[in-house]
Amino acid sequence: MKYTDNSESISPENQEIPLEIKEKLELYGLMVQESSDVIWIMDFNLRTTYMSPSVKKHLGYTVEEYAQLPLADRIPQESFELSQEIFKSEILPIVSGEQEYDGKPIIYEMLHKHKNGELVWGEISFSFIRDKSGKIISIMGITRNIDARKRAEQELERSREQYRMLVENTNDWIWETDLDNKFTYCNPAAEIILGYPLHQIIGSGFFEYSIEATRQSEILRFEQFKNSAFPFAGLRHILTDANQRIIHLDVNGSPIFDSKGNLSGYHGMSRDVSNYQLLLKKLTKLESRQSGLLSQPDFGVIELDSNFEVLEWSVGATRIFGYSRGEAMVGKIFKSLWEPKAWLSFYKQLENNILPVPRPFIIDEKCNRRNDSNEIHCNWYINPLLEDDCLKSIGIYVKDVSEIKGYSEALNLFQMFAQSFCGALIFTDSRLRINGFSSASIDYFSAQLTMHKGTHIRNLFHKESAKVVLDLGVNYASRMQIWQGQVDIKFNTIEKSASLEITSLLNKNGKSKGFAFLFDKISRT
Repeated sequence: MKYTDNSESISPENQEIPLEIKEKLELYGLMVQESSDVIWIMDFNLRTTYMSPSVKKHLGYTVEEYAQLPLADRIPQESFELSQEIFKSEILPIVSGEQEYDGKPIIYEMLHKHKNGELVWGEISFSFIRDKSGKIISIMGITRNIDARKRAEQELERSREQYRMLVENTNDWIWETDLDNKFTYCNPAAEIILGYPLHQIIGSGFFEYSIEATRQSEILRFEQFKNSAFPFAGLRHILTDANQRIIHLDVNGSPIFDSKGNLSGYHGMSRDVSNYQLLLKKLTKLESRQSGLLSQPDFGVIELDSNFEVLEWSVGATRIFGYSRGEAMVGKIFKSLWEPKAWLSFYKQLENNILPVPRPFIIDEKCNRRNDSNEIHCNWYINPLLEDDCLKSIGIYVKDVSEIKGYSEALNLFQMFAQSFCGALIFTDSRLRINGFSSASIDYFSAQLTMHKGTHIRNLFHKESAKVVLDLGVNYASRMQIWQGQVDIKFNTIEKSASLEITSLLNKNGKSKGFAFLFDKISRT
């Protein structure tokens, strides 16, 4: 049995339809008229005896127009071949009585030709109609438009491939664990860092390679984050590689939740900072080489008196914080390097590490400030010095680790983009300066977008739309609500209308740290 082109009208008046089917059609008439799915009936020669008017919504044809189309003009060749295969393997055995029909609908996906020439994805679900005696007399099906979903799935697949290339070619160790802290995924960098084959690392424990001296403290700190399902950054992980070399890793991680919202593991990034750690240890023993350290641009060397006035300010400190040596030593600028809450935390830790015996300590602070008011993320090595039981001075080594923090955030932003499916996704800080965007945004706004990082978001819009976005959209989103509207884009030579959605981005404390601007978000079917 083969497909047969139907060049006759498929309205019920022109076909010999059994009375039972006509009665059912009348009962479901209203439902069919209002349904967004295409409902159809075929005889055993695969001639269409009925089709609902919703075919126009899906394919642009009226029922009469579609009836006149040869089969080759309805579906592309690959869909025709798929349909023939489905007919031979699924339909024919049931109709001929060779196979018992279990009552479950037969479902498959295929492309259809739209009147405008485009190809449209449809999900076809069909079953069989029986007469009163139980004999199968017709095939009834429903075709649902799934084009938007399929396009979104294809876009997601492309995004996953881009993400895979990023992960597999970075020097940082990208990993994922289950609830038992066993590695379920590691990128090739894990082999380079540990020296073990990847298949041996997968399935091993997160702390299996830790040195004995720090293993329990590392596990305890990690479990504290895990018990609260919190993300973490700057977790120090000390381990030995296959050659028994000591490795220091700076670890950032985020929780993974299952479909029910339960914690199912963690994923994150570990960066080899062994050289940095070795340098910090040497710094505590080499005070005689202070002059050499002061010219080191990779980290800052600062010395304070008991009133927190700067006694020494290195080249690296100038590079990190933007204050010249003269500005730092004349003005009382040290407190201005910290947000108020961060300063109180630093001061408390300093007090706790002075008495009864002064001891150095490390601070991982995300809320430091440069001279230009930009927020940076720093690691601090603090060494208080006492004289006659009184604080005499404070020796400080500081390193800007904002790049590590930024990389971790970039991974999270990429997970967000892969789930958003929009034409463009732009991120800003709390002052509406562009600090990130999805790769698709470059195609949406042109390559010139890469030159506008750090500029104000208003530069993407017509003047009138910019006013609406700033006065209404951002103000609304800042109250932790999603703002939606239509805007006019004007960026270099790009001018077009777009739908816009603005969402506030929150830090782990629930406070706004910026905004996400989603242009032409795709609705899922």
